[in-house]
Amino acid sequence: MKEKKYPQIDPNAPTKRIWFIFAFVLWAASLISKISYKTKIIKHDKLPKPPYLLLSTHASFMDFYQALLTTFPHRPYWISTVEEFIPRLFLFRRIGVLAKRKFTNDPRSALRYMEILQKRKKILVIYPEARYSFDGENERIDKSMGRFVKMANVPVVVLTGHGDYLYCPQWSDRKNRKIKPITAEVSTVINKYDLEIMSPEEIQNKIENSLKISEEDWIRKNNILNKYENRAVGLERILYKCPHCGQEMEMSSETHFLKCNHCGVIYDYLENGQLKCINAETKFDYPSKWYKWEKECVKSEVEAGTYHFNDNVRVEKLMGAKIGFVPLKGNYHLEHSIKDGITIKGIDNDFVFNRSSLQSFAIHIEYNYEDRGAFLELATPDDTYFIYPLTKASYLTKIHFAVEHIYDKLKGELKG
Repeated sequence: MKEKKYPQIDPNAPTKRIWFIFAFVLWAASLISKISYKTKIIKHDKLPKPPYLLLSTHASFMDFYQALLTTFPHRPYWISTVEEFIPRLFLFRRIGVLAKRKFTNDPRSALRYMEILQKRKKILVIYPEARYSFDGENERIDKSMGRFVKMANVPVVVLTGHGDYLYCPQWSDRKNRKIKPITAEVSTVINKYDLEIMSPEEIQNKIENSLKISEEDWIRKNNILNKYENRAVGLERILYKCPHCGQEMEMSSETHFLKCNHCGVIYDYLENGQLKCINAETKFDYPSKWYKWEKECVKSEVEAGTYHFNDNVRVEKLMGAKIGFVPLKGNYHLEHSIKDGITIKGIDNDFVFNRSSLQSFAIHIEYNYEDRGAFLELATPDDTYFIYPLTKASYLTKIHFAVEHIYDKLKGELKG
C-alpha cells in the first residue's frame, strides 16, 4: 500500500506578513500581558533603530509577550520551532514567524536570517537556548552565536525575563501559577562599535554573560511568594535523584512536598522558593542546587564510561501543520550511549535513526506534551520526530544532562 503523503512545514517558505493581523495580535497580547500579569518592561538604555537582533531568555510562552512589548511599535520577525506551527501556520506566516527544526545545522536558515536583518532591515527575535529553562537558570546556547552576530553586523539587544519561569515551570502540568509581576529587563549589549572591535569569541562570551538569570535570586530580592498549593507537583521530573540515599527515579510529589519513596526523606517546597527537609538534614535549600548536583553525578558517569540508556519507545513524526504528529506503525527501541549517540531502530521494521554524540550539544525534552506523555525531540533539516519512552519516561532529565556531558567529553578529546 502506498504511503500517504502530507504537506510539510517548510522552514524556508516565504512569510506573507499582513500588517493588520500583526497589529491585532500585538495589541491583544500586549493588553493581556499588561493587565493580567502586570508585565513590566525595564529598558536600561535607548534601544537602537532596526535592524537589530533581540536575544531573549526562554522559560515559558510569556517570553513571546515580553518581546512584543519590548519591540513595540516595530514589527519583528521570530524564530520558532516547527511544532509551534501546529495549528497556527496561517497566523504565524502572517505575523512573521520563521520555522526552525531544533538543534539542526541548516545553512538555508542562516541565509534567511541574514536577509531579514541586512536586506529588510527588520528586528529578528531569537531564543538562543532553543528550549525552556527547567530550573529557572540558563541552559547552554550554541557556540556559533558569536560568529552569526559578527556576520550579521547588527546591534544585539538582550531581554532577560523574570517571573515567567514561576508562572509556568516546565516540570509542572499547571500552566498558570498567577505569579505577579512578570518583568523583563532589556539592554543593548553589542553596539556598532563593539561589532568592529570584538572577535566572535568575545561577542559569544558577552552574550552568554548577558543572558544569565536566576529566578531564585529574583524571588529573594523581590520577596515573591508562590502561594499555589500544589507548587511541588511534578518537581520530581527534574529532581529525580535522592541526595540522601542516592536512589534515582524514586522521588514523588504531592501538594508542596517532595518525597523519596526509597528512604522516606521528605522536603517541603516553601512559598519563598526554598526547600526544607522536614525529617532529616537539608542537603539542598534550593531546587537549582539539587539540579546542578544531579548534573555533576551524570558527568561522573560519563567520565567513567558507565552511562547508558535504553528503552522501547513510541515514535511520532511531524506530518505537517494541519495533521501534526502521527505515530509510526510498528515497535521501536532507543539506545543512548557515549560512543554511538542516540539510535532508534524498528523492532519489526527497517526504520533506523541515528544522531551521533557530536551532532548534539543539547537536546529538547518535554514532560507531558499535550497529555500524551514525556518525549525527547530529534530532527534532521527535513523531518522532526518525537520519541516517547514507554517504561523509562522519568529518565528524560538524566538524558538531557548526558547529551551535554557526552558532547563536551568527545569535543574535548578531539581538541586533545
